Amino acid sequence: MSRNIAAGMVLLLAGPVLRGQVMPADSLWEMDMPDVVVTATRSERLLQQATVPALLIPARTIRMSGGLRLHEILQEQTGLFLTSGTGSSAVGGGVFGNGIQIQGFAPDYTLVLLDGEPLTGRQGGVLDLSRLTVGNIRKIEVIKGPSSALYGSEAMGGVVNILTEQRRGTHASGGLRYGSFRTADAYGSVNVDRGKSTLYLFGNYLRSDGYDLVPDTPERTIDPHRNGTAQVKWTWRFSDRTRLVWNNRLYRGRQEAAFVLGTDETRVEGQSVTSDYNIQPVLTHRINDRLKTSLRTYGSYYRYEQDLYRTDSGSTYYRDDFQHLFTRIENQTDWDWNEKHQLVAGGGYNGHTVETSRYRTRKNQHLGYVFVQNEWRPTARWMVIPGLRYDWHGDFANRLSPKLSMQYRPNPQWHYRFSYGSGFKAPDFRQLYLHYANPAAQGYRIYGAAEFSIRELEEMEAAGEVARILPEAWQIGQLRPEVSHGFNGGVGFTHSATGITTDFNLFWNEVTDMIQYLPVAILANNALVFSYRNVASAFTGGAEVNVRGTAGRLVEWAAGYQYLMTGDRDVVAAIGDGNVYGRSRPGGSARRMTMSDYSGLLGRSPHMAQVRVQVLEEKAGWGGSVRAVYRSRWGVVDLDGNGFANMEEEYARGFVLLNLSVMKTFARTVTAQVSVNNLTDHRDAVNVPHMPGRHVMLGFHWNFLH
Repeated sequence: MSRNIAAGMVLLLAGPVLRGQVMPADSLWEMDMPDVVVTATRSERLLQQATVPALLIPARTIRMSGGLRLHEILQEQTGLFLTSGTGSSAVGGGVFGNGIQIQGFAPDYTLVLLDGEPLTGRQGGVLDLSRLTVGNIRKIEVIKGPSSALYGSEAMGGVVNILTEQRRGTHASGGLRYGSFRTADAYGSVNVDRGKSTLYLFGNYLRSDGYDLVPDTPERTIDPHRNGTAQVKWTWRFSDRTRLVWNNRLYRGRQEAAFVLGTDETRVEGQSVTSDYNIQPVLTHRINDRLKTSLRTYGSYYRYEQDLYRTDSGSTYYRDDFQHLFTRIENQTDWDWNEKHQLVAGGGYNGHTVETSRYRTRKNQHLGYVFVQNEWRPTARWMVIPGLRYDWHGDFANRLSPKLSMQYRPNPQWHYRFSYGSGFKAPDFRQLYLHYANPAAQGYRIYGAAEFSIRELEEMEAAGEVARILPEAWQIGQLRPEVSHGFNGGVGFTHSATGITTDFNLFWNEVTDMIQYLPVAILANNALVFSYRNVASAFTGGAEVNVRGTAGRLVEWAAGYQYLMTGDRDVVAAIGDGNVYGRSRPGGSARRMTMSDYSGLLGRSPHMAQVRVQVLEEKAGWGGSVRAVYRSRWGVVDLDGNGFANMEEEYARGFVLLNLSVMKTFARTVTAQVSVNNLTDHRDAVNVPHMPGRHVMLGFHWNFLH
């Protein structure tokens, strides 16, 4: 594996990076650049011209919040729901971390990009957003709804693109923050500009003692951890038309682990180490005023090592070594055909190599793709953007993903938007190749669909290891990609007198061939054997409204609300046929369920809202922000076996998260900031372990050169 990794990195180093963009000096008081997004269409455009639901989070909003990690910023945005895996390393499960849910789609279905390239290292389908520091982020773009026509698999629910700093001029800055749970965060950046060359360096170190929301248990909710991030971005301008940007990122994190096994109180300790290396060269050449082409190469190496041992004997309890090498080469060409047509076309190749103790052998995947998109402006008021992407995959059927979006702007105050997109999610390595026996929990087993064998189960049954093979075992076969069809329609209005902007959007997504794990056999000790199958179809839909404006010259405010409804088509049909029963309380009598009892898919909150107020007095050098986030209750478990939550005991309670920060700048070089997250001290160790209770941080930011 290591030899292949080294060879892949050497090839990438030999390849030809991201377009450089002019940025102002590093200051909390600098105005943000115009609201330009690139993720929605793979080409630069003003946010107000986006034909799909798009969200832009600028650097100033990030810095004024006082947030440390990416998930803290995203959880404050309308329609983005933060979901958590276990923070403990117990049972050999690893740290799933904090993922983001968009339009009711789980984190598995959200593609996370860093400077336009996908991040690797999902645990249990979740890419842990707390791995990413916010100190070097220029802005965050979020596209809501299926985006597979542009980005392929994993973009079925949407795309989050984190764009890091790229600037001109020579300057340096740094900061220190310290707060609750002995959390310490230090960061610094240096930018050197010398005509044709610009070099940007960034470093961050974070440590924390973790925290325990349930003190009477031996496990901590979040274990002690520390991590570091380094980034080097070098830009070389060969000429006014040709530019190379070489972007490198390194992340390394270490997390402690300690817990007790079951009733025998055997103590298990250990640690996990996460390494993430990214190399991203992009060469951009403008052939003429109408034609531009970019060659993007990318390499990512992710490794997760976990070692757990019994303290009484020193013997190994569990070991996992997960390694993932991802390589990509892609070309994109933008052609301004004429005043009415702008064509974007390209193609590329993705290669994956994964090796882990959870798979029998090293696994490889190969994917080729092409995409094309045409921005057509038939009149000054209309914009129509059709697009197609075709994916060739070595492990499942090829896939064509179409999209169509449009905007109608009758005048500067009003605009109307509609989009359709087909999304898909390919079966991942876990669903195909997992071959895992849990050392705890009675030793349950999970086999990926490609590793599953009826013959092997029958041999285990003959040997007395399997008590019974379930009928579902004979239904396991080749997995198909999950497919969605998503529709978005909206209207936006800007009041000319007050400048207040209102944006309203309706969305609907139909999903077929959802992949779920299900029991296929019962072991002799009554533990279960699981595998994966395409078994379900589902829907998500709802409405979202966002309003923003200013009050005088000092205050900016924004508010948003999302209503979400979700459902499993099979469960809905069974309720309609009168075949679903449930209970009003655990142990109570059963009764027939109706649609008024149905709460939809687990893990989805039907009501979400946020309010943000920012105050900025540049002359006096002070400012602050207050952010409130509301989440209504959501189903987390099915205790009566009907497929959804209908009893009070099956829900996580809703909450209001209140965050605030205050800052003061002295002599335009030093800024002091105090931030308080979760002011109301809401705690729920089981359902929202990423919220540690009230969290206070004090920080200082210096501009050394500006």
